[in-house]
Amino acid sequence: MSKKNDGVIKVMIIALIMILAGGIIANIAHTSAGSVKIHDIKYVTGDGAEMRALLYVPKSASVANPAPVVISCHGYNNTAEVQDLNCVELSKRGFIVMSIDAYGHGGSTFPDERIDPINVDMGTYAALQYIGTLPYADSSRVGMVGHSMGGSTIQAGAAKAWQLRETNPDIVVPIAVLPTSQAFSLDGDGNALLAPWPINMGSVYGQFDEWALSMWGTVKGSDLNTTKIAQAGMGFTDFQYDTYYAYGEKVPLDRAAAVNAAKQGKFRIVYQPPHDHPMIHFSGRAVGNVVDFFDITLTGGKLASVPQSWFAKQLGTGISMIAFFVFITSLGLVLLKTAYFDAIKQAEPQGLTTVTDGKSRLRYIIIFIIGLIPAPLLYNWAVGYSIDILSSGRAVKILMPASAVFPLPCVNGIFVLNFLTGIITVALYLFVFKVFAKKAGCTFENMGIKLSGQGVFRAAVLAVCVFAAGYFMLTFCDYFFKTDFRFFTLSIKTLTPPKWSIYLRYLPSFLFFFLVSAMSQNTFTRINNQKEGINILLIVIASFGGLLVLHLIDYIALMNTGVKVFQFIPFTGGKITAALAGVLLWGLLFILPVAAVVSRIFFRATGSIWTGAFINALVVTLFAISNTVVAARVI
Repeated sequence: MSKKNDGVIKVMIIALIMILAGGIIANIAHTSAGSVKIHDIKYVTGDGAEMRALLYVPKSASVANPAPVVISCHGYNNTAEVQDLNCVELSKRGFIVMSIDAYGHGGSTFPDERIDPINVDMGTYAALQYIGTLPYADSSRVGMVGHSMGGSTIQAGAAKAWQLRETNPDIVVPIAVLPTSQAFSLDGDGNALLAPWPINMGSVYGQFDEWALSMWGTVKGSDLNTTKIAQAGMGFTDFQYDTYYAYGEKVPLDRAAAVNAAKQGKFRIVYQPPHDHPMIHFSGRAVGNVVDFFDITLTGGKLASVPQSWFAKQLGTGISMIAFFVFITSLGLVLLKTAYFDAIKQAEPQGLTTVTDGKSRLRYIIIFIIGLIPAPLLYNWAVGYSIDILSSGRAVKILMPASAVFPLPCVNGIFVLNFLTGIITVALYLFVFKVFAKKAGCTFENMGIKLSGQGVFRAAVLAVCVFAAGYFMLTFCDYFFKTDFRFFTLSIKTLTPPKWSIYLRYLPSFLFFFLVSAMSQNTFTRINNQKEGINILLIVIASFGGLLVLHLIDYIALMNTGVKVFQFIPFTGGKITAALAGVLLWGLLFILPVAAVVSRIFFRATGSIWTGAFINALVVTLFAISNTVVAARVI
C-alpha cells in the first residue's frame, strides 16, 4: 500500500472519529450531561395528523414535583432541531420542553382533510393538549415560544385553546406566549389576537430583521415600537426595548413588579437583540431573553443564574457535519484504489485555459467575471418568496409552484436556478471552446467528459457507496446520540420514508447542475499552467462568488442602514419581499464551495467529471430537501 493511500485512510479514520466525537459532545450538551431525558415522540392529533416532536424532560420533574412546560415551534422550512438553543437552555433549568415539527415539516404529516383541511395553529394546539397527558408536567404553568412562522402558530394555538377552555375547563392553555422574529398577531378588528385572555406576551425581534415591513408594517426592525401592531400588543407605542411593562401602562417595571404583573397575565416586553432573522437561532443574547421571559412568567423570577451551554451542542453537530464531508471524500479516494473502481481512473486532461501573456490573462478575467453574473442576477427572481403552507392555506405565487411531483417550494426555486444557470454555463462554455480553445488545439478530450459507459456506471456505483456510508453515519448519530449534522441554520438530516421518493425526483436537476459545474470549473476555470492551490481558489470563487457578492451587498447595507438593497423580488412592483430568498441563500453559500472542492478532488483523481458530480448530486440533494417544508399531500 502506498504512503499516499495510507494517508488517505488515516484521514478517513480521523473523520469517522470526529463524526462520533461530535455526536458525543452534542449529546452531552443536548441532555445537559444526562440531567435531561430527550424523547423523540410521535402521536396522532385530533386533526388526524401524525405529529413528531422532541420532548425534553428534566430528571427533576416528577409527579410529586411537576415542572413548568414550554411548547416550542420552529419557523418555516425548518424542524424541531432548529430550536435546540431554547430547548437546551430551558430544559437544563428545569422546564419540560416540547419542540414540535409543525404540520408538513420534518416528521409531521398534514391534518386529515375530512377533519380540518385548514389549521393555522399547525399542531401547536395539539401539543398543548398532549402536555395535559404528562403526570410530571404542571399544566397550570405552560408557555409557548415560536420562531417566525412558529411565532404565528403559537399565537393561533393559544387562541384556540383559550376559546375552547370557555366550554371545557380541562383544555390546557398557556399563560405566557413569546414569538421570536415575529410580530403580535391581530384579529379581524385590529386588536391583539390574545388580548381577551390573561396571557403574558412578549417578542424577541432582531434590530435588523429582514421581515420588519411584512410583519410590523415598518421598514426597519428598530422602529417597530412606533407601529399599530406594537400598540395592539403592548397597549401603547414608543416603549423602550428590553424593558419590563404591564399591558397599557407606560411606566417601566422593576423585576419584582414584572413578576407581579405576570401573575395577572399583564406582563409585556419586546426584546431587541442586534440581529437579523436567522441569527435569533444562534444568539446567546436571544436565548437569554427567552429564559428571562419564562423565568418571570412561569417560575416567579426564581431561576438561578446558570452559564449557557447550547453552543457546545452546535459545536458538536458542526464538527460532525464538517467531518461528514471529509469522510465521504476520503472514502471515495480509498475506493478508487480498489480493482473494481480502477477502471474509472484516467489521466487528467489538459483544460481549455492556458494563460501565457497579458492578452490571454485579460480574456480569462473577463470570461470568469461574466460567468459569475447569471447566478446573482437570476437568484431572487428564480427563488421568489417561496411561501406555501398547505395547512394554513397560504401560498405565494412563484415561478415553479409546489405540486404533487415537486412538492418542496423552497427547493423548487433552486431547481429553476440550477436549470437556468446550467444552460447559461453550457452556452458560455461552448462559446469559449469554439471561439478560443478549439483554435488553440483543444478537442472533446479536453472537456473531461470522456469515459466509457462501464466507467460512468462504476463512477455512479462508487458515489452511491460513498453516499450510503455517509448516510449510515448520519443515521447512527441520530439513533445513538439523537443528533444530526448541523451548524447555525445549515443541516443534514435523515429522511422519512415518503421523502425518499421526493429525493429521487429532485436528484436529476442537481446532477445536471453538478455535471455542468464540474466541466466548467475543472476545464475552463482551472488554468493549466497555474499552481493547484490557486486553481482551487479560482474554482471556489467561480462556484459561489457572484452569490456571495449579492449577499454582501444586501447584508452590509442591512447592518448599516437597517434596510437591504434588494428588498423585493424583481418584477413584483415592490409588493413581494425578498427576505426569504436572502435567508435561503445561506445554504448555497456553504454547500457550493464545498461541492466545488469535492468536484476538484475527484476530477484530479479520475480525470473526468463523473465521480465528483455523482457524489455532489447525491449529497447536496439530501442537504437541500432533508430540512424542508412539504407543500403537497404526499407525506
